[in-house]
Amino acid sequence: MNSSTVLLILVLLVAAGVAVAVVFAVRRQLWKGKIRELGWRYESSPSLASAQSLGVPPFGVGISRKVDNAIVGRTRSGWAFQSLEYTYTGGGPAFDDRVAMVSLPLALPELYVCSRATTPRRTGVRWPEVTVDPAFGTVFGVRAAEPGYATAVLTPQARQQLVDWARTGPVDLSIDHRSLVALGAPKDPDELTVFVDRLAGVAAAMDLGRLGGYAIADKVPGYGFYGQDWAWVGVDDSLIPAFAGIDPFGVGTGRRTSDVIRGTVRGVPMTAFRYHWQTTHTETSTDSEGHTHTRTVTDHHQQPIIALSLPVQVPDLSVLPEGLLRRRRDIDFESQAFNEAFTVISASRKLAYDVIHPRMMEFLLAARPGRFCFHRNLLVAYPASHDTQLISQTTDFLTSFLGRIPEFVWRDLGATQPLSVPTPALGR
Repeated sequence: MNSSTVLLILVLLVAAGVAVAVVFAVRRQLWKGKIRELGWRYESSPSLASAQSLGVPPFGVGISRKVDNAIVGRTRSGWAFQSLEYTYTGGGPAFDDRVAMVSLPLALPELYVCSRATTPRRTGVRWPEVTVDPAFGTVFGVRAAEPGYATAVLTPQARQQLVDWARTGPVDLSIDHRSLVALGAPKDPDELTVFVDRLAGVAAAMDLGRLGGYAIADKVPGYGFYGQDWAWVGVDDSLIPAFAGIDPFGVGTGRRTSDVIRGTVRGVPMTAFRYHWQTTHTETSTDSEGHTHTRTVTDHHQQPIIALSLPVQVPDLSVLPEGLLRRRRDIDFESQAFNEAFTVISASRKLAYDVIHPRMMEFLLAARPGRFCFHRNLLVAYPASHDTQLISQTTDFLTSFLGRIPEFVWRDLGATQPLSVPTPALGR
């Protein structure tokens, strides 16, 4: 192939690329023009604040959250609506979908309605399924705190609206404070017009007068976490000195935190974050002429950390799954099954035997946790990822562990009163 042929191919490829870009640009301008014709407003880079008055799944879930391509307007029947692309990661399965919501005149408790033919995409919903109407229940699943509220929301007229909607495709709705939210909203303006009209039809069929007795306070806008007393901090490197002396703190350089979350779990203060540090090593290579070259390589590390704050200092005690640390066992217990499953290392043998009593061993063998340790006034765990679902599961375990420590242990450690932690259902 000669140079002129190669040049021609390159020119054709560039021209094809330009043509495709022009087509996409024209289509996008036509799309924006249609939005304007409908009297709506388009926001190409909306602020996350536009979704922070929402707080039930898929909102209020995950570490990283993003919104994009928002459309704001009114339905043909006059209901204010918003549609946007919403994405989160770090909260169990990732979520990425277009949602639409119409504004309600009052804030209401959460409720979910999902057609049976639809795979639910709302991670962590805490309410069970309730029965509103047997016939309706063959087509839809409803989840709410109690059946009476669900029945008040889903009037016969609202149920008929939903049944008619389900004949055209999947339906996945929720009530989120002052919004009726639907997943799977289309991007095409004509299709979105029909979609939000259906959503407004459901809202209009609700008996808002009867629902006044169920009204709740508006959500305070902010980066909250569904079902948790947690707050987003972001960065707090002042945390790092409290962990000095345990792995991996004190190693390397460039030590910092990110994605810090702080709050309480069953009354116990909790902090979760990513810990970052750097180490260097040298690499030596030989080129084709036999010359040796050495270079320094920087390795970047991170470890998710979860820590519960305790009212007293506790001697260091570590519990590690067997195989994570291959070394001479420091402390043996009466249970051979426990000895084979875990390695326990402690500065105080008495503390180890007081804390790891027979019922605690049974609990740990059933729970099979990853490594965790007491350090100063902290109970520290090392989850595999920084994920709100995993943080919740890990703190359920940690509080269950604390709740099983005998009262005399806390008194011996100098607590003014025994640490009393309600045992979560997961740990029973």
